[in-house]
Amino acid sequence: MRNQLYIDGKWKFGGGQRWDVINPATEDVVATIALASEQDADSAVEAASKAFPFWRRTSAEQRSALLLSVAYKVRDYRDALIALQMESSGKPYYEAEIDVVAVAETFEFYAELLHSHPDRCGVDLKVEGFYAEVLAEPVGVAALIVPWNFPMVTTSWKLAAALAAGCTAVVKPSEYTPLAELALADIMAEVGFPPGVVNFVPGLGEVVGTKLISDPRVRKVSFTGSGSVGKSILTQTARSVKNVSLELGGKSPIIVFEDADIDVALDLVVAGIFYNAGQVCSATSRLLISESIRDKFVELLLGKIAEVVVGSPRSGETTMGPLISKLHYDRVLAMVNQARTDSNANIMAGGKRPPGVGARGFFFEPTLIEIFSPECEIWNQEVFGPVLCFMVFHSEEEAIALANSSVYGLAATIVTESGERAERVVNNLEAGFITVNAPQIVSPRLSWGGYKESSQGRELGPYGLASFQEIKSVIKAQR
Repeated sequence: MRNQLYIDGKWKFGGGQRWDVINPATEDVVATIALASEQDADSAVEAASKAFPFWRRTSAEQRSALLLSVAYKVRDYRDALIALQMESSGKPYYEAEIDVVAVAETFEFYAELLHSHPDRCGVDLKVEGFYAEVLAEPVGVAALIVPWNFPMVTTSWKLAAALAAGCTAVVKPSEYTPLAELALADIMAEVGFPPGVVNFVPGLGEVVGTKLISDPRVRKVSFTGSGSVGKSILTQTARSVKNVSLELGGKSPIIVFEDADIDVALDLVVAGIFYNAGQVCSATSRLLISESIRDKFVELLLGKIAEVVVGSPRSGETTMGPLISKLHYDRVLAMVNQARTDSNANIMAGGKRPPGVGARGFFFEPTLIEIFSPECEIWNQEVFGPVLCFMVFHSEEEAIALANSSVYGLAATIVTESGERAERVVNNLEAGFITVNAPQIVSPRLSWGGYKESSQGRELGPYGLASFQEIKSVIKAQR
C-alpha cells in the first residue's frame, strides 16, 4: 500500500501536513500520509512540463499500448484493488467491484479510440490551388482534480483521455481517498509511463488545488466536485483564460408515471438514490410520482427502503455502506434536521443513525421525505447522501416543469410504458444523461456531463478526448 507522492517517476514523502486516511465503516486509521505541499505541486507541474514535448510526439500506437497495459494490470490486481476500495471508501463488495471494472474499461476504451480517431484529417476547401488539414493537438499540462466518492474511476475518466490526447498530467486525489489513486499510480509506473508524464500529489484543495489552477504552466484544469469550488476555479482561471472542464453535481429527478411498471420503478428509485450511500453526483434524489398512484407506490417504496441493509462492507448482507467522513455525516444530518423544522417537508423514514450498527462508522439511514412545495430547501439542495425527497404531479407538463426547476441538469430517469410519452419527456428535460426504464449505465462509450450548473464540457467518449485537445486549421498552397 503506497502512502507517498509520485512525482517525475519517483516516490517521495510529501512536505505537507500528516493526514490519517480513515476507514469510514470502522473509523480505524488505514494509513497515514504526508500530504503534498505547494512546493511538491510545483515540482509535479515542472516534471509534467518537461515531459510534455516528448510525450506529445509519441505515436498514437505507443500511447494506446501503454493505456491498454494499464487496463490489463488493473484486471490483474482486481482483487487487491477491490479490497482497497472497500477499506478506504467503505463500499460494499459489489460496488467496489463495479469501480475496478470501470477503471479497466475506461483505459481500454481510450486505447482503442486512438486507432479509430485520427488527430489530423484533410478538408476539401472547394478552392482551386489550395488544400487544408485540421489537426487535433494536446492542450498541454493538465491538472486533474478528482473527488472522493469514486476513487480511481473519476481519475480514469480524466487521465486516460488526457494521456490519449498527448497531454501530461498532475493528478490531485482527495485527501480522504488517496490510497486507491496511489495504487493506480503504482500500476502506471509498472507498465512504463515515462517520468513526468503522470504525477500524483494528494493534498488539500486550498494548498495543492490552488497552486495547480493558478500555475501558468498548467493549460488545462479538469475538476469534479462541489459547485462552489467549481465556480471559484472558473473565477481564478478566467485571469489566464485556461481551458477548464467542470463536473459539479446535481439534483436529478426520477419521474414515475401512472402507467409505469411498478416493480421496475421501485428498483430504479432505490438504486438511484441509495447506491454508494447517495454519494453520487447523478443520484436521482428527487422522486416525482403521478398523483394517481401515490399511495400505493409510497407504501411499496417504504417496504423496499426497510429492506436496505446498512452496515460493514465486509458483511455479505450489506447493501449500503457508510458516508465518507464524520464531517460529511454531520452535514447530511444537519440538512435532514433542518427539514424536520420545515412545514413543507415530512420525514417518512430514516433521518438518523441506523440502529444495530454499533457506535463506530459514519452510517446513515436510508431516508424518505415527502415534499409539499418545490420551494422547500432540501428539495433544491444537493444532499449527497441517502436522502430521497418526493413530490406528486398531476400531468405530464407539471412533471417536466418540476423536473427542470433546478439549477442542476445532470441526469434524469423516466419510468413509463408509453414510448411516445418517453420520447416527449426526453426531448423536454434539461439533463445531459437520461435513462428510460433503465438504470444509469455509465459507459466510456457515451458522454458524461449535464446542463446548467451541473457541468462545463463533457467527459467520456470522444468528447472526453476532445476536451484535452486544441484544434488547429492549416491551409497550404498546392505546388
